[in-house]
Amino acid sequence: MRRQKPSWRMWALWIGCLLLGLTQRGLADEGSSQPDGTLLLPEVLESIRRAYPQVLAALADQRSAQAELQTARGGFDPILKLKGDTSPFGNYRNGRVDVYLEQPTPIWGASAFAGYRVSIGDFADYDGKLVTNNYGEIRAGLAVPLLRNGPIDRRRATLRRAEASVQVADASLGEARLQALRAGSSRYIDWVGAGLRRQIATALLDLAKRRDEALAVRVQRGDMPQIERVDNQRALWQRQGLLVSAQRSLEFAALELSLFVRDGAGLPVVVREGRLPKDLPLPDRTDYGQPERVAADKKLALEQRPELRRLEQQRKQLEIERDLVKNQLWPSADLSAAVSQDFGPPGYPRDKTVLDLSLNVDIPTLNRAARGRLQQAEAALQKFSAQQRFLIDRIQTEVADVHSQLEQAVRRVELAKREFELAKQVEEAERAKFELGDSTLLSVNLREQATFDAAIRQVDSLIEYHRARVSYQAILGSDGP
Repeated sequence: MRRQKPSWRMWALWIGCLLLGLTQRGLADEGSSQPDGTLLLPEVLESIRRAYPQVLAALADQRSAQAELQTARGGFDPILKLKGDTSPFGNYRNGRVDVYLEQPTPIWGASAFAGYRVSIGDFADYDGKLVTNNYGEIRAGLAVPLLRNGPIDRRRATLRRAEASVQVADASLGEARLQALRAGSSRYIDWVGAGLRRQIATALLDLAKRRDEALAVRVQRGDMPQIERVDNQRALWQRQGLLVSAQRSLEFAALELSLFVRDGAGLPVVVREGRLPKDLPLPDRTDYGQPERVAADKKLALEQRPELRRLEQQRKQLEIERDLVKNQLWPSADLSAAVSQDFGPPGYPRDKTVLDLSLNVDIPTLNRAARGRLQQAEAALQKFSAQQRFLIDRIQTEVADVHSQLEQAVRRVELAKREFELAKQVEEAERAKFELGDSTLLSVNLREQATFDAAIRQVDSLIEYHRARVSYQAILGSDGP
């Protein structure tokens, strides 16, 4: 018997099988670095906290605020001054060295100082205060502002604003993390829902495939006209189109989710389809919408929402600036006291301990610059008060709205579940009638399509419920799953 050469179809089949095997192997190698097992929401949330860029940016802002605080604290660092003067030519040849240490304090703007000075040579009579005994003079004292710069000054205002900036950065970090967790949780739910829709479309297509095999046998036996199988094949191609659309939606959802699921290097990870959960949990509680529960959640949201904490600290910064500007309207009255003591020969009259007291008064006249800054600060405070009031109202409205959304979502899940059960029951009955010859293939296809639609609505209702749950957690200010 003569052997036939392989046809081009056979060659194409072999090449296709080879390419398919290589492709599947490549996909397996690509996903080998991913963890095994079902991807659950806590793993997504942990990835967001660890590596999501927006959260990392907020962490950088937090470190910047802490550095700003350290800079403000540097305003209270001690200051060491060294001065040297000499007159090598002239009638009075002399030299002077003065070392001075000043320490600002946060107590009523007071500053302490201490120093040492020594002079050599000849001095004119009118420069007698420059002369010291041979071993020099030690002095120490305290300067206290009585009015302006007493309750608050620029140095302490800068420190307080920097401390508030750290709190603002902490609240902003919580806000960024909360928004990222909310968005990531929603993308995860969309991904799971897309997987369930693809699963339903696959099951619908499998029904048509199995029926086509059975119809082929019946048509061959002559029990059924060929047109019935043609109609089933039409439905088969239609359902393949549905599966393609479902697959595309799943791939898009996986790409969206990859922005929140990241590896150790912080790069996005497209999660394998094998890690899809099998279902979405059913609602676990039904007390949404109860007035006492809504009231309790409103109170909790006002306590936990980071936006309110951020606005409160920003308002505090404006109040600090306002208090400083108000204080600058006051007269300046600075009191200082210093004690000095000379050492060494020639002794009298400079060997006595000297106490110096001084009071400097500075009374502003028009002071228009400070008054203008005060008006700006008060206007900014009024603006923040309005923003804070609106945010409180919005949060309370969001709490009431999400309770309504959850209450209706729970109800919709119940209705969709019941609809699916009844549609499935009618479909099975119609299929049984078709097997007995009491129905048509068109009726069976319509019943299967109705079941498919009911199953999709059931998945949509679960997605709506879980997205509402995510919104509920975010509105309350909770960053848990």
